[in-house]
Amino acid sequence: MPLSTRPAVACAVAAALGVFVAVGFSAADEPRPEPAVPVASNDPISFNKEVRPIFVQHCLACHGGVKQAAGLSLVTREKALAPTDSTDAVIVPGEVEASYLIDRVADPDDEMRMPPAEHGRRLSDDEVATLRRWVAEGAKWEAPWAFRAPERVAALPGAAATDWGRRRIDAFVLAKLENEGLEPAIEADRAQWLRRVSFDLVGLPPIEAERVAFESDLAPGAYERAVDRLLASPHFGERWASVWLDLARYADTMGYERDPHRDIWPWRDWVVGAFNADLPYNEFLLKQTAGDLLDQATIADRLATALHRNTQTNVEGGTDDEEFRWAAVVDRVDTTWQGVLGMTMGCARCHDHPYDPLWQSDYYRFAAFFNSTRDADLTEDWPELAVPSDPTRYDEAAAIDAELSSVRQQVYELGRNAAQREGVWRPLSIEKAASTGETQLEVRASDNRPEIVAVGTVTDRSIHTIECAAPAAPIAALRIDVTPLDPAAALKLPEYGFILSRLRVLIDRADNADEGTQKVSATTEPSADEATKTPEEELLFVEVLADEAEGFFSPLESINDSTGGWGAYTRMRKPRWAVFVLDKPVTLGEGDRLRVELKHDMAIDGQGPLVMQRFRLATTDNATVAALASDQALRKLRERELELVTQRKAIPSTAAPVLVEQADAFRRKSFMLDRGAWLSPTEEVKPAVPEELPGKAGDRLALAQWMGSSDNPLTARVMVNRVWAELFGAGIVETLDDFGSSGAEPSHPDLLDDLAARFRDEMGWRIKPLLRELVLSATYRQDSRITAELAQRDSTNRLLARGPRGRLRAEMVRDQALVLSGRFNAKLGGAPVMPFQPEGVWRSVYNNQTWETEKSDERFRRALYTYWKRTAAYPSLVAFDAPSRDQCTARRPTTNTPLQALVTLNDPAYVELAEGLADRMLARPAASPAERIAWAAEEAAGRALPKESVDELVKLYEESLAREGADERFALTVVANVVLNLDAVLTK
Repeated sequence: MPLSTRPAVACAVAAALGVFVAVGFSAADEPRPEPAVPVASNDPISFNKEVRPIFVQHCLACHGGVKQAAGLSLVTREKALAPTDSTDAVIVPGEVEASYLIDRVADPDDEMRMPPAEHGRRLSDDEVATLRRWVAEGAKWEAPWAFRAPERVAALPGAAATDWGRRRIDAFVLAKLENEGLEPAIEADRAQWLRRVSFDLVGLPPIEAERVAFESDLAPGAYERAVDRLLASPHFGERWASVWLDLARYADTMGYERDPHRDIWPWRDWVVGAFNADLPYNEFLLKQTAGDLLDQATIADRLATALHRNTQTNVEGGTDDEEFRWAAVVDRVDTTWQGVLGMTMGCARCHDHPYDPLWQSDYYRFAAFFNSTRDADLTEDWPELAVPSDPTRYDEAAAIDAELSSVRQQVYELGRNAAQREGVWRPLSIEKAASTGETQLEVRASDNRPEIVAVGTVTDRSIHTIECAAPAAPIAALRIDVTPLDPAAALKLPEYGFILSRLRVLIDRADNADEGTQKVSATTEPSADEATKTPEEELLFVEVLADEAEGFFSPLESINDSTGGWGAYTRMRKPRWAVFVLDKPVTLGEGDRLRVELKHDMAIDGQGPLVMQRFRLATTDNATVAALASDQALRKLRERELELVTQRKAIPSTAAPVLVEQADAFRRKSFMLDRGAWLSPTEEVKPAVPEELPGKAGDRLALAQWMGSSDNPLTARVMVNRVWAELFGAGIVETLDDFGSSGAEPSHPDLLDDLAARFRDEMGWRIKPLLRELVLSATYRQDSRITAELAQRDSTNRLLARGPRGRLRAEMVRDQALVLSGRFNAKLGGAPVMPFQPEGVWRSVYNNQTWETEKSDERFRRALYTYWKRTAAYPSLVAFDAPSRDQCTARRPTTNTPLQALVTLNDPAYVELAEGLADRMLARPAASPAERIAWAAEEAAGRALPKESVDELVKLYEESLAREGADERFALTVVANVVLNLDAVLTK
């Protein structure tokens, strides 16, 4: 069917829906019941279960990490028992009468009681009694439950129905159900379970052959064989990568207003491969956090760090690179805590955490781990890694990169030795300094040496001209030292840097009268006659040795006309130096003069000028430095550098942004920020993990190791909880990104700890064994239908008295339609693709990108590969709650709006896929329309629909066929379009 006829399909569907009720399997959606009131007990008070919730709800807003009214904080025991501003400690362990806290919460006077009336209700009698007992029992304190390492439960909870469980987790679930007076649901039929597990493990529906094979496999172990087949599928990695990409804020664009293109899809493919290979989760985190710091890091290791280059880059004119570089550091901190560690650490950016023992100093010590990388909100997205298109060439590329880095380091060492030779550099005697545009230069004395300083307004692309008296000794090399205007302040807030695009040094001979210019070189000797005609001679530089082994631009560009060159791009924290070596020493005569021209051709839109603003010039006649011009070892290094660069460029590659650590000489210092303001640094901090958590780390690699260590109480819990949520619709802790005091309590705390400890220890941090354990459990195999009693008592299935049932993720909605259409392109990996989307979605300002709809069958690839633009995400995915990925998304909402039906019924992409399903119906041999429709409905829903539902679809077919100009394919397309919109098809 041509696209021009597809709106008619949508019209036919819309007309039919006036009398047509969507068919399928539905579930009640009742409000969540109020939590049960805890029953009084004679057991000792549990601080975490009984006291901490009172403090969180009623006290910490005024006596927490943000506000410590009267000098009282109830975040930790040490703080709670400390003297306040006006009295001794308000809590005296074991002495209720001496504890002023009890007096205030029990005071009958509304003017005196705590909390004050304007801050909420007074504490109930039971709550006051709980606090009294707690004080009387010694005011014992516990670390937050999530801060304690999970341990395997020694003895499983007992239950009456001992024959129900299939896996260890079932004992915990059954005990909870029996405690609530409930029973598990019956086991789901095979079709229901297979559809559920197929979507959960590979994100795709089971095809007919898979359903038939499973229904026919009646031998023991059939379920296990089905799970193992799915876990071995290459589509497994795609399904679970889509979850990680939300956490990683993955997109194919840089973000912010302009939102230009970014090639970072090779990292997405790395994630898919890591899940397929079942890379242990602690290694998965280590490589993405610090793969570049591993010994002999591979291309894959370095590529993995692109996780933290998914941060947004602001390339708009007038924005400040340093501000948005810091915003990227903040994003890395918040993503790590929210997505990996499951805590709302972002609160501590401006103040101590309101509810948990996480301090503002913890935040900035943690930020220091990420504050020493080389990325700096650059338009060019540097540093980037050239990732070979052919993975078999990874080792070849890595070997070239390693040797190239070694060669450049050796060149740097030669330059450093030359620059640091004591007593050989003599400052030039500066007579005059001027510049172009508004830039003005002054010559000042500093440490008895002349220094040039820019004053007032400094103009972009300034050309400095420095006139000097001729030095008495020959000139073999020129050294330039550039210093921040305020070196101390620049350590905290860096100044704008500079790029020296072109250096020229000319000699004005005292006895010359005619005009002209000629380079003085070892190979070109001017004749006596020519010399008399040349008042200025340009010196020939053949080598530049600078203070950075591998900078953004090559320093050699400074002796050729280019926009690049030696310098600090775009910010400067510390003094910089470079040595420019002449091809041979040059001797000046009495009265000769030097003119040094420093050209700056690089500019950044709307920011400060990239111009030297405080610098010195010096020369040397040192023989060792002079010998660098003809040093054979140096020449061979330069030749080898060029060969390696050429070889590397010959390997077809995609340049993806990655993390690269700063060299020691350029390592940034980290500071706390007053109220989180990047322009207000205060005291210096060193990298460290929070004080209240076990373990230590001093650099980014150690941090990565700490996250995946047995010391860390959070990482395993958070991942197990996330996997659980993907299977069961909600986590054991509903707040996937908040395991703190303000988050939800675990519905099954012992189950969570037991499973986390087993994931960490027995399963070796591997996701596939964890999933196998869960999907083969009796808990997971329950029927998903809900009874009236459960709808009233537990509508959201927190008690797990039935099997999981929920709407498919946005990607699964599209991927299922692709499979059902028969047009699914199962290719793995590669650049993003652009399937059909409505016209006019891409109207980004300052951006000439356009959506080029893919014409080939590439448009039928999985949603994972759809081009993801942050400011204009793919509309049909957004309608089904996919995020924009501006930041880490730990929990996708699940909504049910008319827009979703409009997408599946009207979007040209879905109409085209409905055509494919119609073609499959037509291809059924010797089948009636009713049989074809029944088959399509069963294919889509994974089970046969009730007869009355199929009859409704047949009626729709007949009505569509009766339309003027309609044919059988058109009518079946209308039916297929409705089938793709059924509740039974859009849920698992």
